[in-house]
Amino acid sequence: MAMPETPVGASGQQDRAATRRMCAGVYLDAEYRTAVIQQVYNARKRRVAPSYGYDLVPVLAHAWRAWWLATAANALIVAVLGVAYAARPAAAFLATAVLVDLTLLVSFAARSSGRTGDGPPRAHARGLVAAALATVVAVAIVVATDGPRGFTVAAVIILVLCLVLATVSVLRQLALNGLRAGLEAERPLRMNRRLSVIDGQQRHPMVVYTAEVPFIGSGRRLGTWSFAQRLVETKGIGGEKDVEFTKKPFPTWDLVEELRRAITALGTEDDPETRLPGLMVTDSLFVEGRYAMGYARELTDTPNSDMVRRMLDSPTETARHYLTCRVESWGGDLVTTIFVHVSLQGRTLYIEFTTCGLAPTRLEYHAIDVVGRTGRMAVVRAAFTGLRNLPVVSLAPVRLLGAASLLLGSLGAAPDATAASLKRGNNIGAELSARELASIEADESYFQTFDVAKHSKVIERRLLATVGEFLREHGVDTTEFLQRATAILNNGVINTGSGNVELGDTAMGVNTSVSK
Repeated sequence: MAMPETPVGASGQQDRAATRRMCAGVYLDAEYRTAVIQQVYNARKRRVAPSYGYDLVPVLAHAWRAWWLATAANALIVAVLGVAYAARPAAAFLATAVLVDLTLLVSFAARSSGRTGDGPPRAHARGLVAAALATVVAVAIVVATDGPRGFTVAAVIILVLCLVLATVSVLRQLALNGLRAGLEAERPLRMNRRLSVIDGQQRHPMVVYTAEVPFIGSGRRLGTWSFAQRLVETKGIGGEKDVEFTKKPFPTWDLVEELRRAITALGTEDDPETRLPGLMVTDSLFVEGRYAMGYARELTDTPNSDMVRRMLDSPTETARHYLTCRVESWGGDLVTTIFVHVSLQGRTLYIEFTTCGLAPTRLEYHAIDVVGRTGRMAVVRAAFTGLRNLPVVSLAPVRLLGAASLLLGSLGAAPDATAASLKRGNNIGAELSARELASIEADESYFQTFDVAKHSKVIERRLLATVGEFLREHGVDTTEFLQRATAILNNGVINTGSGNVELGDTAMGVNTSVSK
């Protein structure tokens, strides 16, 4: 049984827009960069969430490059201020006071205009007044100790800080230019041990989750339908009584393999008009983090089909198999994932179908694909726009401490501490998906909104047709199944209000449920 890692019928050279834009995000969004480093890279005691439509390795590699760039800038700023205080304390105090004033003025203006918060609080206004008084005191000290030369030294200090900020901004823009070309989003030539572990976990078929819904990394759950059907023998024309099979008519494995073959065929059509591009069909085994201790061997073994078959032949309550069908479109910036679970228990066939949609990345991360936001002129503009950060130079010492905390958190002795955590009975489930954190709240456009619905319906139709034909071939009466399949196809509802897609919000038939 194959477990493909590239789009079915594709060359594997698909432009990964999501990967490039997430790499850009770690340069443009400091909060996002900190989150992926702290809660993904440094979270050695937890598994990594699956990567749908992107590659986590280059994102983390760029996150650390962006971290080093920002940390170097803060270190230079602290060094400049340290030397200035040692040589000319009065002038350095004046330069610091001016920078604090600028910081508070910018924040005060933002609050007053309503861009942040509900208005300028009194505490903030008092801080601005206190900073202004400190500046007056600094001016008096400079006049008393250094004279006019002290003002020149203070101006030089601020100028040097401006050069540092401009240089860092230019280097950041050069990195974004490389992402525009697509070359810099490639994997690093040499990965450290931690990145190698993360690379293995992001593609591993066993997903260890923490939240109530197991499908972490796949975006918003848009809809679920399920039903359970008795397995009875095919009846003749006379309408005899239902006769259940004394022995199962087929193993779950055979049905899963048939579904895999039929759905995979959607992406291997020779005709590009009928092909479903970007389709991947893989196996996923979901286990809640509290019960992962019982699957230590599966988590450390190299993924193979035998592991999946063992789970299907001997189902357990704590681990669940799903056939994962996902369609990566718009360069991986939009991902539709269908999770299909089938089981044969209690002489019934149980089928569960869940649709999840991963929305596009945040619009500000698309800067690398906007005309004029990259290139030579963008580098020139970056030298000047970097000066916008001058007001927050006074926060460099605090930021440097935060950067040191991230660095210390990355220096764990073991690249993967989940095995040790399992022995102590800890929850090792993934808590954060870097891709979900980078997503917008609603779909970007009309076409992207309906692409999710289209991909779901295409796979749903193929699934129902395949199951029906499979049951008939194995002598199972399909009367009940056809009724429920018809209800599912006829009653599926698409609600596109507020840019969101809702699929199938109506319960259909006896023992049939739909949940959201």
